[in-house]
Amino acid sequence: MAGTRSGATTRITRSNTTTPRNGTLRASCQSNTVGQVAFRYTPTAAGRLAISTDNAGTMPAGFDTVAWALSSCAPSVGDAGTGNLGCDDDSGSEPRGLSSRFVTSAPVAAGTPIFIIVAGYGSATTATGTFELSVTEVSTVAVGGMCDPAGATSVCATGATCVGGSATTPGTCTAEGARGAACRAAAPRCDTSLECSSAMGAGTCRAIVAVGGACELVPTTSVCMGTAVCYSATMGATMGTCIAEGAANGRCRAMGTACDAGLACSGSATSTFSRCRTAVAAGAACDPTGVMNVCATGTNCVTRAGASTCVAQGAQGGACRTDSPRCDASLECSSSGTGVCRAVVAVGAACDTSNVTTVCAMSATCIATAPGSAMGTCRAAGTVAGTACRDAAPRCDTGLDCSSMTGSGICRRSVASGAACAPGNIADVCAVGTACLPTSPTAGTCSMGRAETEPNNTPMAAQTAITASTIFTGTATDTDADCFHVTVPMGGAIFAESSLVASTTCASGGPDPVIDIYNPANTRIAGVDDTTGRGLCGTLNPASTAAARNLPAGTYTVCIEGFNEMATNYLLTIGVYTGL
Repeated sequence: MAGTRSGATTRITRSNTTTPRNGTLRASCQSNTVGQVAFRYTPTAAGRLAISTDNAGTMPAGFDTVAWALSSCAPSVGDAGTGNLGCDDDSGSEPRGLSSRFVTSAPVAAGTPIFIIVAGYGSATTATGTFELSVTEVSTVAVGGMCDPAGATSVCATGATCVGGSATTPGTCTAEGARGAACRAAAPRCDTSLECSSAMGAGTCRAIVAVGGACELVPTTSVCMGTAVCYSATMGATMGTCIAEGAANGRCRAMGTACDAGLACSGSATSTFSRCRTAVAAGAACDPTGVMNVCATGTNCVTRAGASTCVAQGAQGGACRTDSPRCDASLECSSSGTGVCRAVVAVGAACDTSNVTTVCAMSATCIATAPGSAMGTCRAAGTVAGTACRDAAPRCDTGLDCSSMTGSGICRRSVASGAACAPGNIADVCAVGTACLPTSPTAGTCSMGRAETEPNNTPMAAQTAITASTIFTGTATDTDADCFHVTVPMGGAIFAESSLVASTTCASGGPDPVIDIYNPANTRIAGVDDTTGRGLCGTLNPASTAAARNLPAGTYTVCIEGFNEMATNYLLTIGVYTGL
């Protein structure tokens, strides 16, 4: 391979743009490859090779490469197994997450050529481009020596595993059978007092921790005894305490009493994910996620106006009973199956805008008394913005238009660019090319967006953080997301809404934008696809989405992508709220 060598690494830059689309060599990790480029590489020393296209010269960043290594350059090898030395499709790091990198599965001999093939994934949006291929002759480290956990610069000798370490700190080569190392193939699979994480096949030797002992939340080198689980109340912690089955924060018992006195099971007792939480009586505050507490048997957690309370089944706002009477006197169940007991309210009477405790009679709609208000008034269909359209013409009163030509729809008012609007209000429709930019949780102005900046395809590669409400505009698909960092103060909230640049409606069959919100650890905490009354566009309002409010201070990320293969020319509104 004619390339540039520096230390143990050889690099070469090539393109598969003009390479014949169909190749004859087979990759074990991906059958659909195009534009194959093969290289002959002769190792200067015995050992393993780290092979990668995850390098700065691989362009564009979205180029979806497939790379593999063979002992001989022939169609008979590859996925047949003979002569296959390794293969990878999408193990790159951002912003080249679709690039390839792997370490050969077996040592290679000095002076004996091997063959490395780089191609594009045949179904990718970007299957051709320029790639920078690097081949590093990896050193072999004996038991007890420092090693690279990723295997890019060193690997442990046969019979040892690299234990511990991170992207910035080395691990230690540990003999098979020891704590944290691979299990032996034959008995005894692990050293005394350890057990293998797998009954057969590959596994890791782990210490067994008794109830009350310190444990790893991700059981890498230790695991709680029996049915005990590892728990920590500290966000972001790596270590916790082993909790007994049936105890607070422990797994629910599958037989007998699910939890100890004063506790209730957060899910099905037979599920390994169920947990015993503090039981809360009817009328008391509750955690709708079931993490801090759960409502006592016969009650359920109801959220209204931002507050959550345990409500007895059959009572107003509570879950319907399974047997008759499903609701208390003068209430009706919202569904023939699982539903909520609600009071029926006449036109002109006060109502609950969330429709949790009340429902308007005769197809009327509960219209908030003020933007964001939890209470409103039942208004007849077609009479004001936000009500349901009438079945017959005129579908809406003068000055309003229906969101749908036929069938169900919402009466809306058109708002000119620069005029006042209410964020998240489906009854306000900003002029084409604009969206409602929040100045507060209940007020805003119809405004144009600013263009997004590539590359920003993942949470880790998101656009520079904003600190105030902003509208972005761009194009996204199901394989090309756009992500934006958002700096949120302690206790703050994030509002997010999608719109289309060229239309005030998001009609069925058209572009379908999807929004996701990630916390500072890049874990998804909330998202929205379609919102009732907005077609295929969505609104994520922190007033009704607990996961998007009362946030710890930090840099969060909002991403937008297309649900279908159609390109989405979007307007993405990101609101940064405080004191919600």
